[in-house]
Amino acid sequence: MALVKISADKRYLVNPKGQSFFALGINYAGYFDRAWKMWESALFDPALIARDFRKAQDSGFDTVRLFVHAALAEDIRKDNFAKLDQVLSLAQDHQLLVLLTLNDAHWLDLGRVGQLDAKIAARYKDVPTIMAYDLENEPVFYNLVGAIYPKNLRPPIHTGQLVDQYGVRVSRAEAADLQRRRQIPAHLDADTAFYYINALRIFLEYDAAANAFVRRGKGTIVDFMLSGEAASWHNFIEVLDKTVEAWLRARIDPIRAAGSTHLLTVGWNWLQFASLPANRLLDFQEYHHYDAITLSGFNTHVAHLNGLRRAFPKQPIIFGEFGWSNQSSADPRQSQPVHPSLTALYEAATYAFLRANAFAGGFKWMLNNVQAPENPYQANFGVFSAGDQPKPIRDLVLRFSQNWPPVEQPATLTVKRDLESSFSYRFDVPQQTTIGGYIYQDEAVRWQADGGLAHCFIKQDLQGLLIDAQGAGRLSVDPWDLIPTWNRARETDVYRLYPDHQRTKQQTFAPGQSVELDVRAGAQYLIAMGQEIPIPPPADGPAPKPGEHVLLLADFETYGPAALKYIRRFAPDLTFAAEEAGERWAYITVVAPPERIPDARLDAMRGAGALLVERVIGSTPQATQTILDGMAQRSQRFLTTLPSTPPQEEPPTDSLEPPPDDGIQDTYIVQTGDTLSKIALKLYGNAALWTLIFEANRDKLANPSLIRVGMELRIPERA
Repeated sequence: MALVKISADKRYLVNPKGQSFFALGINYAGYFDRAWKMWESALFDPALIARDFRKAQDSGFDTVRLFVHAALAEDIRKDNFAKLDQVLSLAQDHQLLVLLTLNDAHWLDLGRVGQLDAKIAARYKDVPTIMAYDLENEPVFYNLVGAIYPKNLRPPIHTGQLVDQYGVRVSRAEAADLQRRRQIPAHLDADTAFYYINALRIFLEYDAAANAFVRRGKGTIVDFMLSGEAASWHNFIEVLDKTVEAWLRARIDPIRAAGSTHLLTVGWNWLQFASLPANRLLDFQEYHHYDAITLSGFNTHVAHLNGLRRAFPKQPIIFGEFGWSNQSSADPRQSQPVHPSLTALYEAATYAFLRANAFAGGFKWMLNNVQAPENPYQANFGVFSAGDQPKPIRDLVLRFSQNWPPVEQPATLTVKRDLESSFSYRFDVPQQTTIGGYIYQDEAVRWQADGGLAHCFIKQDLQGLLIDAQGAGRLSVDPWDLIPTWNRARETDVYRLYPDHQRTKQQTFAPGQSVELDVRAGAQYLIAMGQEIPIPPPADGPAPKPGEHVLLLADFETYGPAALKYIRRFAPDLTFAAEEAGERWAYITVVAPPERIPDARLDAMRGAGALLVERVIGSTPQATQTILDGMAQRSQRFLTTLPSTPPQEEPPTDSLEPPPDDGIQDTYIVQTGDTLSKIALKLYGNAALWTLIFEANRDKLANPSLIRVGMELRIPERA
């Protein structure tokens, strides 16, 4: 019978039906009142487990991670598989694959552990419900170095290699004393205890060096291991790697000897171990990490996972544990509630990041809250709170499961800082856009939640765009940016949809106008093309040719987003160099406050020959966007309807006198840096008389700013 395999491109998992899939997973340790005790005879309840598996299935999860706790392990040692048989059958009934974590008790006798693993592997070697075996949950230094290895697999860390290379950190006498005080495992012999404590001290020094590298912002521990700063630690890393290799061999070989071909992994949570080359013995990599509910914490997840991707480019990677608690502290006296919509934002964005960046899956911790009043932080990670009450993340996972295309199809994620301690994101898969956060804005969409965090869903449909939201907010969208075939010459109609297939028209927007609508939680809307009406030509006023109009921005980060619709409507050139604008363009729209680009600079542009220089600015970037968006919707390129007359570059000393109609003409060859106003100042002593030169050379000049070096200009004589 077919089992879960690795895809040909080594990026994804392939289910027993032969389809590549993303493991949309959840960790499960039991019902609310019996977490970590679900296998104990007095608490084992198949009906409750079936209830939880149904909740997981109805939430959109396709994979569940289970643990072989000590009570179950003891049953299996006695060849009693009844409980595990029943639970695997329930998982199959609810179409859930199982990632089964072995040795959750962290027993150190690897020979005995291997015997138990082999029993499990032999019994279920042909069971497709088991996706993979997780050899152990979060093994740390103690589990690797304090383990009792089979005689044929002595790890190098149990030898004198590290002491020979790095010197003695703890003497044999001190080691013996520490062992008597139970600070070194009592089961180790004197030599191994000596090597154990020295290896631990050296490991702590190595870890301090790696973390100093990370704190300096130079990358993750993976980057440290590959950097020149780790050169003195290469021998230590090699000993650590060979030790992990021996540990993995002790765990893998009994399973393979039992005839099992199921995939194997380890749920590492220390990057120091997770990134070692020995892990290539595993079929895929699994990593666990928890961090602060901040953008920095989210970015740490991203950095660690991308580091593992660099270390294992040819293996699938799964984020085996992640999540954020709905309480802030493990101390009941200090803990404060964390809103479920905030944790849902981070968790949904994590699933989106994994899907968008071709990771093989993610497993949120965990399905249910647990009863642990002594530790409110640990107790509140569930998708469901007591009484099977779903938190917002439940509906987001369900939405993802219903709309994600096959994993081979592309997806993208954009994350932006929203508030000081939060962020917003946009996640795109074919035909579906999800936006989450307080405020998100790009050139195609703008979402502002009403009264808190919310998610908006935009789905492409044969009728147009279907809109609904988890939470209320205001959406602004340009449909043609999401649907390439959208006819911008048509009006846009917005309908409210109802469950009985009825709909009512709410608004109609002019062709080319952005759609703005208030979205209510739980309501559905349709944005559809309406009647075709040609987009009106630009309003009366200057009509520059291509290349004659420029948009001058002083600060793109602040004002660039505000000008996007204006730019798309009129396609002006774009510049940030105020000192060059008047020399090159006849029409200049300045989007900058006077403190960034002073009025004197605008006067200089006019004096350099620009026909029209106008400032378009509001009191805030948002107010500026309102002005520019309105101009784009009205097809009004300029607020000014007539070109301005360039001012004098110096105060006039006498009144201007018109030149004679038939005055004597001279010629002038244009030099580098010349403008008509500079030539007029040089020849007439008055820059304001540039219009005389322009009118006399209409056959050569389409506009005053287009003079070029070497051009011969006719110069009328001033009376």
